[in-house]
Amino acid sequence: MVRWQNTARLAVIAVTLCLTLPVWVTPLAAQEHEVATEPKRYTFTQAHLGTIVRLVFYSADRIEAKQLARRCFERVIELDGVFSDYRDDSELMELCKVAHKRATVVSAEMFTVLACAQQISEQSGGAFDVTLGSSSKAWRERKRGEADTAMPVRERGSYRDIVLNEADQTVSFNKALSLDLGGIAKGYIADELAEILEGAGLADFAVSVGGEIVLAGSPPSRKGWSIDLEGSGQKVVASMELSRAALSSSGDSYQFTEIEGKRSAHVLDPDTGKGKQDQLNITVIAPTAMQADGWATALRVMGVDEGYALAVKTNLIEAFFTPAAGASLKTQGFPSVSFQEANK
Repeated sequence: MVRWQNTARLAVIAVTLCLTLPVWVTPLAAQEHEVATEPKRYTFTQAHLGTIVRLVFYSADRIEAKQLARRCFERVIELDGVFSDYRDDSELMELCKVAHKRATVVSAEMFTVLACAQQISEQSGGAFDVTLGSSSKAWRERKRGEADTAMPVRERGSYRDIVLNEADQTVSFNKALSLDLGGIAKGYIADELAEILEGAGLADFAVSVGGEIVLAGSPPSRKGWSIDLEGSGQKVVASMELSRAALSSSGDSYQFTEIEGKRSAHVLDPDTGKGKQDQLNITVIAPTAMQADGWATALRVMGVDEGYALAVKTNLIEAFFTPAAGASLKTQGFPSVSFQEANK
C-alpha cells in the first residue's frame, strides 16, 4: 500500500484514515474572504466510496479553499452515482440490468472507464476483469459470514462479453453480466479531482481516493511529496519523494478475510472468482490514476514474476513489488526509494 504521512509528509493511509473526522464545509454566504499574504496549507477529508477522500493543497484564500473542496466532494458524490455497485439506482447497476438486451447509451464518464478497463484487460490477458461483480458480491458476503452465492466462473462470462461502440457511445453485453468497477473507478475519480484543482489554478496539491493518488508540484521548500511504501502487515518498507505523478497500490494489508482457514484478499482472480491467497503489495505509477488503479490490480493478480515481466513489456507503467517473503523488486523506471533498515 501507499502511505502519506502527516507533518512534513502527507497523511493518507488507504483505509486506516477512517479515524480522521470529515471536514464539513459551512455555508459560504455567512463568511468573509480571508486572504493571507502567503498561501497556506489546507487539508480536507471526507468519507466516500467506502474509503477516505483527501485533498491537500495551498491557497491564500480560506473561503476559496473551502469552496474548491466543496466542488471536489460534490463531484465525488456525482461519480458515486455513476460507478457504485452498492446503489441500485447507479448508472452501473442500471446498465447491468439492460445491456445484455440492447445497446445502451452511457455517460462519458462510464464509457471512459470501461474503455480503459477493456484495454488493460486485453493487455494483461484478462488478469484485470470488471465482470467479477457476482464473485465480488460473494466475497463480501463471506466476509460478513453469510452464504457464498458465487456464480461458477464458466457461467460468469468475461471482459470479452462487453462490447463498446465509440461512435454512438453505447455499451452492450453478449450475456447477462454483473460488473464491479472498484478496481479502476476510484483512480478515475482521483484524476477528476486533480483536474478540478488544476483548473482552479493550483500548482501544488495532492489528492487521495483510498489508495489512488495524484500529486502535483510540492510542499514549500521541498522537491516533492514524501510517500511511504508498505509491505505485508502494514509495515513501511521504503520511502520516496514524488512531484508530478499518478499512482495506485494494490494488496491485502487492509482488505482480506479468512475463508476455510485461508487468507483471502479482496483482489479476485478472474480464473477462479476467488480472492488471491498469496501476500503481495504492489505500487504502480502511470500517466493517470485510472490507469495506475487498473494496472495495480492486474499485476497483483499476476504475481511478481509475470507481473514484473508485463510491466516492463508495456512501456507505460512503472511498478514496485513487495512480497511477504523475499526481496522487493521494482522496474527500472520506478523512482529511487530509500529502504528501511530492516528491508535493505
